[in-house]
Amino acid sequence: MQRNRVLFPLCLLLAAVHVFLFHDSGIGLNLLLFELAAAGVLWFIRPTALPQTARWTLGGTMLSALMVAWHGSLLAVVLNLVSAALTVGILLAPELRALHQSALLAAAHLPAVPGALLRAIPARGLADRASITPRHVLSLAAVPLFLVLFGSMYRASNPFFDGFTEKALAAFDVDMALVGSIVLGLLVSGFILLPSHHERLMRWAAGTGDQLQPNGEATGPDVRREIFIAMLLLGGLNVLLLIVNALDIRHVWTGFQFDGQYLKQFVREGTYMLMLSIVLGAAIVLYFFRGDLNFACGARPVRWLAYAWLGQNIVLALSVGMRNFWYIHYYALAYKRIGVGFFLLALCIVLALVVIKVQRGRSAHFLLRTGSVAVYAVALVMALFNWDGIMARYNLAQQGKAFVHLDFLATLSDKALPRLVRSPEDLALIDSYNASLIGGEEHYSRDLYMTPEAFRMHIDQRVQDFLAEYPKRSWKEWNRADEQAYRALQDAPGD
Repeated sequence: MQRNRVLFPLCLLLAAVHVFLFHDSGIGLNLLLFELAAAGVLWFIRPTALPQTARWTLGGTMLSALMVAWHGSLLAVVLNLVSAALTVGILLAPELRALHQSALLAAAHLPAVPGALLRAIPARGLADRASITPRHVLSLAAVPLFLVLFGSMYRASNPFFDGFTEKALAAFDVDMALVGSIVLGLLVSGFILLPSHHERLMRWAAGTGDQLQPNGEATGPDVRREIFIAMLLLGGLNVLLLIVNALDIRHVWTGFQFDGQYLKQFVREGTYMLMLSIVLGAAIVLYFFRGDLNFACGARPVRWLAYAWLGQNIVLALSVGMRNFWYIHYYALAYKRIGVGFFLLALCIVLALVVIKVQRGRSAHFLLRTGSVAVYAVALVMALFNWDGIMARYNLAQQGKAFVHLDFLATLSDKALPRLVRSPEDLALIDSYNASLIGGEEHYSRDLYMTPEAFRMHIDQRVQDFLAEYPKRSWKEWNRADEQAYRALQDAPGD
C-alpha cells in the first residue's frame, strides 16, 4: 500500500523531468539523462534484483541511449524506444521470459496507461477508480476532442465566433505545446512506472512452452499421409533449389561479369524475391513439423530433407549476400544495402534455429523466443554505428573505383557534412568516372543525376545553414557527431 501511495507523485516527478528535458528540444543527450532518471526511480520502487532478461534489455536501452548521444542516428532512437518498451513489458510480468511476449504485453499496456494514471491518483473522491477501463478513458477523452472539433467548425463558418475565440485564447495565453509536453510526460512516466493487468494475454502466455508434446497420433494414417506429402514437396523443392544454387554459384559467386549495367534487376528485385522465398521455405518446414510428425517413426527421411532444404536456403541467403556485395562493389553503400546485409545475418541465425527446432522437437514458442532475441541483438549491433558518416567516408573513398551517387550523398544528415565538402576538381572526376562506368557519356542520363555544380551548391548551402543553426541548439539535444561536424566545418579553410 505504501508503494502504491508514492507511485503517482513519482509519476509527476518523472513527468516534470521529461518536460524539462524534452519540451521545445530535439533528441540527444536528454534521452540518456531521462532514462538514467527513470532507471533510478525504478530501482527505488523495485529494490529487488531485476530478472536477467530485464537486465539485458535495460542494458540495451542504456547502450542505445548512449549511441543517440554519441552519433544521434534515428536507428539508435528507434532501438532505444524498442528496448525501453521491452524492459517495461518484462517488468510487468517477469515470469514470461520471452521477448515477443513482453513486447505484446508492453503494447497492451500502452492504451491502459491513462486509466492506470487515474487509478493512481490519491484522491478519496474517486472511490470507483478500480473499475476504470481503457474504454472509459477513451470516452472521457472524446469530450474535449468533440469540443475542439465542433469549435473549429464553428470558427470556420462564423467570423464573429472566430474573433471571439481568438480573443479568448489570447486572454488565457495557453501554451498548447507545453500542455502537449506535460501530457506526453505523464503518459511516458505512467508507461514506465505504473502496473496494468492483462489476464487473457497472461493465460495465453502460460500455455506456451519450448517443447512439443505428442498427441498420441504419431502412427495414424493422417501422419503417414503427411509424411508422404512432405517427402514429395521437400524433395521437389530441394531439387529446384539445388539447380538455383548451382547457377548462382556459377554466375554470381565466381563468374559475375559487370558490363556497365545498373544492377537494379540483378540485385533489388532479385534480392526481394529470394528473401521472400527463404522466409516461405522456413514456413513450409515449420508447417510440417508443427505436431505429431516430429514423433512419427517414419519421419526420419522428411527430417533429413528438411535439413537439406534449410541448408540450401542458407546457401541461397549467401547468394543474396553475394549479389549485395557486387552492388556495393560497383555502386558503393546505401541504407538498403547495409540493411540487406544485417537482414541476411538475422535470417541465417533464424534458419539455424529452425534446424534446432526440427532436430530437438521444439515448439513455435521456442523459435519465437530465441529468434526474437537474435533479431533484437542484430538490430542493436546496427544501432552502434554512425552509418551516415561511414557511407560518406566509404563512398567518396571509392572515387575512380565505384559509382558515387551524388544525389544520395546530398541527403545524408548534417553529421556527414564535413566529408561531403569536396573541391570542384574532385566532383568533376567523380562525375567523369560515373559516366564511364555505365557506358560513357552517350548512356549517362543527365536528367537522372545531380551535376557536380548542383551538388556543390547544395552542400555549401547546407553547411551555411548548419553553421548558423547549430549554436542555437540547446545542450539537451547535444550529440557528439554533430558537435564534431560543427567544429570541423568551423576550422575548415574558406574558398
